[in-house]
Amino acid sequence: MTKQLLEGVRDCDPIYRPTNFWTPGLRDILADLEERGLEEFKSWPTAGYWFYPGYGRPMAPRTVDKTFKQALKANPALTRLWWLRSLNGFHEAMRDYDAARLTWDQDRWPVDLEGFGESAVGRPARHYALTEIDTIRWGKPYLNYLLCLAALSRHVDSPPRDFLEIGGGFGVLGEILLQRDQHARYVNLDIPPLLTVAAYYLSTLFGDRVRTPEVLDDTGPLDLPASACLPNWRLPDVAGPFDVFVNSFSFQEMEPHVVDHYVGMVADLGVTYVVSLNSREGKRRATAGTEGGVLDPITSDLIIERFGGHGYTVCGRYGEPLIHSAGELVVLKRA
Repeated sequence: MTKQLLEGVRDCDPIYRPTNFWTPGLRDILADLEERGLEEFKSWPTAGYWFYPGYGRPMAPRTVDKTFKQALKANPALTRLWWLRSLNGFHEAMRDYDAARLTWDQDRWPVDLEGFGESAVGRPARHYALTEIDTIRWGKPYLNYLLCLAALSRHVDSPPRDFLEIGGGFGVLGEILLQRDQHARYVNLDIPPLLTVAAYYLSTLFGDRVRTPEVLDDTGPLDLPASACLPNWRLPDVAGPFDVFVNSFSFQEMEPHVVDHYVGMVADLGVTYVVSLNSREGKRRATAGTEGGVLDPITSDLIIERFGGHGYTVCGRYGEPLIHSAGELVVLKRA
C-alpha cells in the first residue's frame, strides 16, 4: 500500500505533495517503516519528533535508580514510584488529563472520559495509567486530542459525530471517537507513509469500521458511510457535510497557498465547526543549505483569518492552562 501511495504522490496535483518542512521527515519515517515494521511504530526513533511526542525527559532505569539512591539520602521518606513519576512525565500527563475532564461540558456532549484510553498497539514507550485501572492508559498524542475535543464540547449544540481531519498522524483522533461512539465517522486525509501508519492502527483497532486505501476505488467520488483513511489528494472526491474539521499541528507545517487550498475545500464541504491547534508564531523558516523548515510561516491568527473569509467566526481561543505548548487551540463555527 505504501508503494502505491508513494506513486500517487508523484502523479497527484502538486498542491497535495509534501511541503518543504516534511522533506527529512518522510525519508526518516520510511526508513523506520522498512527497518522496524509497523508493530512498534510508536517507539520508532522518528516518532517522538514527527508524530508521537512524549511527556518529560525519561531516563534509563539505571539512571533512575542511581539518582533515586542519592535523593533518598537527602529525604528518606521518598518512594521509588514518586521519584520515577517525577522524572518520566507522569505529572504532566495527569495535568492534561485533569484539564480535559474539568473543561469538558458533559451537558452539551456526554462522553465517558475515564473508561477508555490509548491502545498499546504500536508499543508506546510512555503510556501512563492515570486512574486506579492499570489497564487503561494514556499517551501525550491521545491527551492532546482530548483537550481539543474538551474545548469543542463547550461550544457544540449537540454531540458531533462526523469528523474530518487533514494530517491526522497515526489516527489517534479516530481512536478517541470510534471507541466511544458506534455511530461516529472519522475521515483522515494524509500523506504517505503516515497514512500507512494510521490505516494500520485504526484497522487493527476497529476492523472494517475503517476503510483503507487498498479497498477503495483509485479515482472518482467516494461513498464513505464508514470511517476512512485516505491520501490527501482524494479530498476532492469526498462528499460532505461534516460536523467538525480538525487540524492539529499540521497547517503550521504547510505553506500559505496550501493552507488556503485546504481551507476553501473544507468550507465547501459544509463543515459546521473547525478545531485548530497550531503555532501562535509559526514554525522556523527554512534556511539555505539545510533541510526542513517552512518558506513562509503559518500562524494561528492566519488560520483564523483564512476561515473567517469563508464565514467562520471564533467561538473560543485557548492557551494556558488548557494548552501548555507553543500552540493555540481555536474553535470556530460557521455563521
